[in-house]
Amino acid sequence: MRPAFAWIIISFVIVAFSYAAEKPRVITLEGEVLEGEIESISANGLVNIKDQDFPLDGLRSIIPGKRSETADLSEGKVILICGSEFSASGIRLLDEEVVFESPGIGKVELPIDAVRAFRFGKLRRGSRFQKGLLGWEAVKEIDSIFISGGAELQEVDGLIEEIDGNFLVFDRDQKLQTVPLPRAYGVVLASPLLKEDQRPSCVLSLVGGTRVKADIESYDGKMVEITIVENVKMNVPWVMVKRIGLKSARLEYLSDLDVIKEEVRPVITFRRPWQRDLTVTGLPIKIKDQIYDRGLGFSSGTYVTFPNEGPYDLFIAEIGIDDDALGRGDCEFIVRGGSEELFRKRVRGGEPAQLIKVDVTGHDQVTLEVDPGEDLDIADHADWADACFLQTSK
Repeated sequence: MRPAFAWIIISFVIVAFSYAAEKPRVITLEGEVLEGEIESISANGLVNIKDQDFPLDGLRSIIPGKRSETADLSEGKVILICGSEFSASGIRLLDEEVVFESPGIGKVELPIDAVRAFRFGKLRRGSRFQKGLLGWEAVKEIDSIFISGGAELQEVDGLIEEIDGNFLVFDRDQKLQTVPLPRAYGVVLASPLLKEDQRPSCVLSLVGGTRVKADIESYDGKMVEITIVENVKMNVPWVMVKRIGLKSARLEYLSDLDVIKEEVRPVITFRRPWQRDLTVTGLPIKIKDQIYDRGLGFSSGTYVTFPNEGPYDLFIAEIGIDDDALGRGDCEFIVRGGSEELFRKRVRGGEPAQLIKVDVTGHDQVTLEVDPGEDLDIADHADWADACFLQTSK
């Protein structure tokens, strides 16, 4: 078993609105939007906007402004044990070191112990590789190699020895096996995964498809310095940053809570169980090209009651229909405190995520519901992205 790294540990009146995507802004923990250029982030965690300083741990999101979208032309992905996903080309593994090129970042060098998986081709949704990768709790003693060959991927167990520009070499039953790289679809390593409280404090979504979980060291107006694993730092051009999501001790994600009651009552589609930190189809939550690490995935006809046992007085989420629905879907998102309806909003496929804030003061149980719209429950892949309870600062 490869050793894990020690990581630095560093998200009323009801409001719902869509983002004005072209404006630079930050969103506080309470959901307040502060517009303005992000001038700097100091080493002691202060974000400067319009000559005012805001503590980094008091923010949920930083949006630098409109970014030009570019297609991800990279050959594949390198996924780290904390969940970071680098768009990558020229992936190499030699002498326990992984080297690749990532758009806008350049050359990246990482120890193999920091890596969870490699993917050398385009994503195959629902593939055995994807299911193995999403099975974050499944830790194996050996690596899993996925080889292309027909409609299905072939899965072979072994230990990865080397990846060069032409071949992937692995040890199987003490014999070296060689696979041409064009046939090697991906590898899920036996590296242990970091627990949620061990993962870095920020998620940087970059132009070109890279998503980096890291701790922010500083930002000087041009480059943001981050730490991604122990003793491994990198500088990322600010113009590459689309969004930064942050964690806080004042947040409790609903996907971490045990539920009091749950019910799924489909209308005409087959029954799909709701999902934690995934959309209802089991893929990462994605709304208008923005990927979220946390949240809940529902289909229409889903009702789930959560306990509100801490000092939390606000429920916050970004609601929308997942991109997996391909622009379809029409449903209503509903929040109840006991029998009292606190929030209701109709959402259609293809719309941007809407940030909602719901006052849950005095309610020890909160129920989230999704009801079907005009098209019954067809393609209602309803996401409660970043759904959390918040202790406000009031």
